[in-house]
Amino acid sequence: MKEKWSEICLELSSEQLRTVVDTQQLFEAWTEAFERARNFSGGMHWKTAAGKQYLFRTRDRRGYGKSLGPRSAETEQTLDRFKRNKTEAKGREAALRGRLAEQARYCKAARVARVPRLSAALGRELWRSGLEDAVLIVGTNALYAYEAACGVQILSAGRLETQDIDLLLDSRRSIELILSEVRREGLIGILRKIDKSFTVMEKQNFRAVNDRGFMVDLIRPMPKPPWKKQPDMVGNEADLKAADIEHLDWYLSAPKLRQIVIGEDGFPAPFTVPDPRVFALHKLWLSKQPGRDPLKKPKDREQAFLVAELVTRYLPQSKFSKPELRMLPREVVQLADELIDRAKADGKNELPSGFEPPDRH
Repeated sequence: MKEKWSEICLELSSEQLRTVVDTQQLFEAWTEAFERARNFSGGMHWKTAAGKQYLFRTRDRRGYGKSLGPRSAETEQTLDRFKRNKTEAKGREAALRGRLAEQARYCKAARVARVPRLSAALGRELWRSGLEDAVLIVGTNALYAYEAACGVQILSAGRLETQDIDLLLDSRRSIELILSEVRREGLIGILRKIDKSFTVMEKQNFRAVNDRGFMVDLIRPMPKPPWKKQPDMVGNEADLKAADIEHLDWYLSAPKLRQIVIGEDGFPAPFTVPDPRVFALHKLWLSKQPGRDPLKKPKDREQAFLVAELVTRYLPQSKFSKPELRMLPREVVQLADELIDRAKADGKNELPSGFEPPDRH
C-alpha cells in the first residue's frame, strides 16, 4: 500500500516554525558580526625604523602587513579608532555567539534539530573558509535543506540515511575567492578542523574518511572535452582530488539554494545545494541509467518523487517548465511528465501550481 503524505513528511507546528525562523535570523546576525570581527584580525601597533615610529597594520600571525605612515596626530587617531572598533566588533560577535548557544537548547527542545552534527559542522566550515559559493552539498544531505525550505520534516529514516556527504566543486570559481589558509591546507585541512581523524584514501583520493567510517567525497563535472585538464581543489599535494562525473554540470548551471539548517546539536549551519527541481530530475534520470548501481536506483527514484512533491506542495514559485529548466537537456526536462503522472496517481484531482507539463510552455 502506498504511503500517505502524512506518513512521509510532517509539517512543523507554528511554535516549531517560530523557533526555526528565530534561529535562522540569529545565525545571520552572528555571521555578519563574525565577518566584521574577522576584518579586525591581526593588529595595529607602532614600529620603529630608521629612528622613526610608523603605524603598522598586521594581517596574520606571521606578522605580515603594511605601514600606514609615520606617527602623527592622524595616525594616532587611526590607532585609537581601530582599537575601539575591534573591541566593539569582538564583543558583539561573542554576545551573539552566546545567544546561539542558548537558542540551540530551544531548538533541541522544539525537536527541530535535524542535521547530523558532522554535516552541519562541515556546512559552517565551508562558509567560514570562503568556499560556500565554490562547493555545493549534493546527494542525500541536500534533502535537509529542501525540507527546511518547506517547513517540514521527512519522517522516513531510510530516505535520509547515509554515511557520507558529497561535495560538488565548481571549478569555475576563482581561487582568489578562497582564503589563504585554504590554499595552504586544502579541503582536508577543513575536515580536520571538524574531526582530526579524517584522512585521504590512497586508492580513492577523491574521498576522505574518519575513524567512524564517515566519508566525504569531492566530485566535479566531467570536463568538455573529457581530456581537458581542470584545476584541482586548491591546497597541498596531500589534499583530495576531485573525481570527474558526467552531467553534474546540470547542477552548476541551475540556480543554487542557500538554506539555513539546524544540526542535531541545535546549532544552525548554511547549506548551499542544487535547485530542488534539477535534483529531482537528475535523480529520476540516474535511476534509468543502465550503468547505475541497481542497489541505488530505488533510492534515486524515491528521492526524485519526494523532492518533486516538496516543490509542488510548498514551493509553488518554482515551476517544472521549459523556460525555467532550460539549462537541462530536453529529454531530461521531459521526465517531469513522469513526476506529474505520479502526482495524478496519488489521487490528486488538480495539480498544485508550478507543476505544469513541460510541453505547455
